[in-house]
Amino acid sequence: MPKTPDEPATPTLTRDLQALASTEFDLVVVGGGIYGVWATLDAAQRGLKVALIEQNDFGSGTSANSQRVVHGGLRYLQHGDLKRMRESIRERSTLLRVAGHLVQPMPFLVPTYGLGMRGRPAMFTAMKLNDLISADRNKGLSKDRQLPNGRLINTADCLTMAPGIEPGGLTGGAIFYDAQVNNSERLALAVVQSAVAAGAHVANHLRVTQINREGNRVTGVCAVDQLTGKTIKVRAKLTLGCAGPWTKNTAKMHAADQSTGPDNFELIRAVALVTRDLFDGMGLAVPSRKEHKDNKELVGKGFRNLFVTSWRNHSLVGTFYNDYTGDPNDLTVSPDEVRGFIDEFNQAYPVAGLTYEDVRFTFMGLQPKAPGAGGAEPVASKRYRLIDHAQSEQLDGLVTVLGVKWTTARDVAEKAVTLATEKLGTPSTLCQTSTTLLYGAPKTDPTNELHRANADRPDWAGEQLKTELFDAYGLAYGHILNLADHEPHLREPVSDNRTTVLAQIVYAVRHEMALTLVDVLFQRTDVGLRGWPGEPVLRRFTDVMAKELGWSQGQIEDQLSQARQAYHRRGLRTE
Repeated sequence: MPKTPDEPATPTLTRDLQALASTEFDLVVVGGGIYGVWATLDAAQRGLKVALIEQNDFGSGTSANSQRVVHGGLRYLQHGDLKRMRESIRERSTLLRVAGHLVQPMPFLVPTYGLGMRGRPAMFTAMKLNDLISADRNKGLSKDRQLPNGRLINTADCLTMAPGIEPGGLTGGAIFYDAQVNNSERLALAVVQSAVAAGAHVANHLRVTQINREGNRVTGVCAVDQLTGKTIKVRAKLTLGCAGPWTKNTAKMHAADQSTGPDNFELIRAVALVTRDLFDGMGLAVPSRKEHKDNKELVGKGFRNLFVTSWRNHSLVGTFYNDYTGDPNDLTVSPDEVRGFIDEFNQAYPVAGLTYEDVRFTFMGLQPKAPGAGGAEPVASKRYRLIDHAQSEQLDGLVTVLGVKWTTARDVAEKAVTLATEKLGTPSTLCQTSTTLLYGAPKTDPTNELHRANADRPDWAGEQLKTELFDAYGLAYGHILNLADHEPHLREPVSDNRTTVLAQIVYAVRHEMALTLVDVLFQRTDVGLRGWPGEPVLRRFTDVMAKELGWSQGQIEDQLSQARQAYHRRGLRTE
């Protein structure tokens, strides 16, 4: 298949630990979640010599836990936090622009009741304020990525869109628009690929075990290769910690007094369920029956909305929060807890009638807890923190980011890299991440590009496959097709009921630094995210990967065991 005119060159991700160990970097970023990858891209584009180290796989921790919603901050109206709302609106527009193949508009329906906070007058005011505050939200966006104004609908239309919502006192509904990222894992990977194209050195499955210091200066890190057990030393003039919930762990590595990390750094667990499809192409907000108290709200409503969003012929339901005091590496959710979440949602929206068997997957992660929040369930922190340890503990060469929201990660990373350049004394350079398209992103309307992709597809590739490839790879979809053209056996789907083809597995290993079965199952493809695929599918994955990576039979069985454990940790059966 000939290369399409706009198809980007493949930035093969090479895990070169020798280069990491033999180079002195301006900046080493610890943590390959969404904050770390954006910081790495920003630093590379500004000309810094930068390395990124991730203990598992890129975007596989807290960053993989979400309802795939890119929030524009409508909820912040209730807090009177217009600054944060504007930041969210701006960053939502940025993602719609720089990653148009992965991010698209999504409508949300909020049913209205009575005349209070849930009433039509209140929601009408909120819609109008949201439209006014976000008046520039569509600037620079292609037509099919622009967000319409919010609007009210009548009772009949609301019941048609969301049959089964509580009809007593229902006065209609409000529809507003946010954005959805169809694959947050591949968006994080696209940022990594763009960073490598800009000159960054990256490595996954490399766990930091020590932050090195000479007197009161941090000089880099020691890290162990999770695959071989070998330890390397990475030297850097500045270390940027983007470890998320692991921040306390890394703090113990550098603090002379063995402190447990930043003050007030408590964690909560966030869980979202992947279920059978409940709605088609929209999101629904329903009030949870649990008591909810947020001290930051100007006008407390006494409840928290649960959201249902449509995603890949499934629904995402959540988010459910609990306090968490354990080690981040031990994060799990039990089957009984999953059943409890189902019960909570069914109380809020009885017509759903969800059962444990309806749950295909659970996304889970840890977030900083808001201090002093009351109520029956914890509240997530709303403010990021950027800590210069030269100021907080007279330890130079170390900066820590404590992020709180996926949507605004790029902006926070920009602020962190700007601080890094100031500390390094490098020439002032403007950040480019808000204006530069990510790897694979189309320059024009993604819908038009998809139509062209379908028109150009080879005979063996069906329309559904081409659509899913474009949604995951953008303009780089041709690399998968080219690989399958050269090696025809890779055209085969992984199973009779899956569109994913073997070429995607091989491409992930050869070009995207996929080193484990879990990497490919959850991060490079979404086969594992749509439910337990079954032993035959997993063994087909490992057969392909074993040929590429030279796995022994023992290694194959170990990879299969790790995949099963990944489901068990999420409270799911593998039967």
